[in-house]
Amino acid sequence: MMLTGRGALVAMPVAFFLGLLVAGWLGWGWLSGAVFVAGSAGAARYTRRSDLLAVAVSPPLLFMCALFVARVLTTSGSLGAVTSGILLTLAGAAPWLFAGMVATLVIAWLRGLRQCISDLRHDLSLRDPASGGGQGSRATPE
Repeated sequence: MMLTGRGALVAMPVAFFLGLLVAGWLGWGWLSGAVFVAGSAGAARYTRRSDLLAVAVSPPLLFMCALFVARVLTTSGSLGAVTSGILLTLAGAAPWLFAGMVATLVIAWLRGLRQCISDLRHDLSLRDPASGGGQGSRATPE
């Protein structure tokens, strides 16, 4: 089963959110990081090759969004309490976040991320107005 890029970008924050809720409920701080590693690496593994670029760069932002929503829903108190909960969770999950991003990038690279980057560069060079009519060559400044 292969996910589309959109499917992966929906599945990751849902998994992160559920992992954060369960980790908070059980008091297992490591669980939110482990879910991040599993969710982001799994998305890189099961997403179509053409959508790997979006999946490779988005997990930290999606985790932060899921963390914000989870803290707002579960923290009773002021904005300071929500902010401190977010910062403490990020501090505890930092090694997991790093490991998850390394795993995601390695998996995506082995599956064809390099080709996705090349395709993006090619598409951008075709859209560049200074490229001389879409030929892909750069105009020299005078």
